[in-house]
Amino acid sequence: MSEMPKVNGEMQSRPPTTVSVADTPNPDSTWSLSNIQKLNVQELYAKQRQSMKPWLEFFNANQFKPPSNVRAGARRVLANIEYFQTNYFVVFIILSIYCVITTPTLLFVLLAMAAGFYLVDLKNRERQLSVLGRQIPVAQQYLAVACLCIPLLIMVGAGSAIFWILGASVFVIILHALFHQIHNDEAFGVQMEEV
Repeated sequence: MSEMPKVNGEMQSRPPTTVSVADTPNPDSTWSLSNIQKLNVQELYAKQRQSMKPWLEFFNANQFKPPSNVRAGARRVLANIEYFQTNYFVVFIILSIYCVITTPTLLFVLLAMAAGFYLVDLKNRERQLSVLGRQIPVAQQYLAVACLCIPLLIMVGAGSAIFWILGASVFVIILHALFHQIHNDEAFGVQMEEV
């Protein structure tokens, strides 16, 4: 008879392996941790400007067709979000501007906040602001302006405006991404049937 192994209740665990995100950077990604330190706003703007697709392609009515099934729709949404990423960001900005312009009180508070930031910048060009003989750092002055404006933003409904912008953007972007055909969609849909 073969002998049964003893079970003693002690568990042996493997040593934890840690993989840092910084150890495996994606060279194509603008947002990898190794690239954040080298982030240049002008370079980022230039890259995003180059990745913007033509608006005629974005709004081409001949490309709008419902997906054949749920899996094809999900694949189409992911592909379109990656392909039209910059265009969708512009749609988000346009909806944000529309929301701010159509809410006059929010527009007024945002303009007052911008004016406060400008005054802090203007006052600190000549010399740093001092109160009771103590100099106040510029960062704290900006923080004070922001703290004074937060109650005003809450009173004029900035929270609901943010949720409206997010909701409208997600709705418009998902709707466009779902119905806009990707280039290889027709070929794969006709030749292959998913099981």
